[in-house]
Amino acid sequence: MKGKVMTETKLFDNTLERIDETGTRKAYEYLKAHLNKDEDWSSQVYNFLYCLAATSDLPDEALTWLEEAIIEKGQWYRPEVFEDEDLDHIRNEERFQLCEKTSKKRYEDALKEASTEFTLKERLEDNLLVVLHGNQQNNDISRAFWRDISIEDYQVEYLQSKELDSYNLYRWNDDGDGPKQLASAMKKTDDIGFENKVLVGFSAGCNTILRAIVEEKIVPDKLLLFSPWIPVSEASMTQIIESLKESVVEVMIVCGELDEDCLPLCKLFEEKANELDYECTIRYIQGLGHEYPEDLSTYTGAYL
Repeated sequence: MKGKVMTETKLFDNTLERIDETGTRKAYEYLKAHLNKDEDWSSQVYNFLYCLAATSDLPDEALTWLEEAIIEKGQWYRPEVFEDEDLDHIRNEERFQLCEKTSKKRYEDALKEASTEFTLKERLEDNLLVVLHGNQQNNDISRAFWRDISIEDYQVEYLQSKELDSYNLYRWNDDGDGPKQLASAMKKTDDIGFENKVLVGFSAGCNTILRAIVEEKIVPDKLLLFSPWIPVSEASMTQIIESLKESVVEVMIVCGELDEDCLPLCKLFEEKANELDYECTIRYIQGLGHEYPEDLSTYTGAYL
């Protein structure tokens, strides 16, 4: 869990905290001061920069960041990104409109080439662990967290969504076809043959896994769900847990106590699991936000 990915993940968390505590201007200054100038910044970094500058009454800086991302670096975003109200102060500028037009063309071109990427090529170990990224992530980001985790008799592979977020970043939409993408990947694992198959999800990747169990009837042996995003009603949560129970799938959930969006969903999952007498392991981590725990191998080793 080293390098740029962890730095950006934690930096975004800290920046968001400062927006709530001191406003966008202070958050913007904090972000600029803590970015590594020697690294290539992701499209998400630039999104933070130009949105924060725009809402801090710094329109020229916002436009400059936007131009650097799109015109200079060749990046692009989903069209919805340009609808963000944070950009209202600059959207009538010619510079903004050129960036939007350029980005839209690149997005449309990328859509034509978009495909699911599953890293599995052959069987190297008896057991398999497949990691699904979260929104605004990719396989490289997942790999940065898992590459140093050694699990005896397991090979670790990665599944990247074909649903585009922005340049080199992807997402699992709540109502997208992620379950079908995952089911197709699991069919490949069946064809190759493994003794045990474990699915790991982070954030929206967890929702895709649970949807696939209900909608596509996939049956992994175990699930490891980190900071799980499970945007469903109580009735749907009941359906998910009944499917897990019926298929005898073991589940471990790890969620930070500071994860404001996902913690209530984990609590609902726990409540429904207890009601339905479904045994699962849930760990709430003090001081952790919406991210992987630092001692990731501890949880993985104990569970597998």
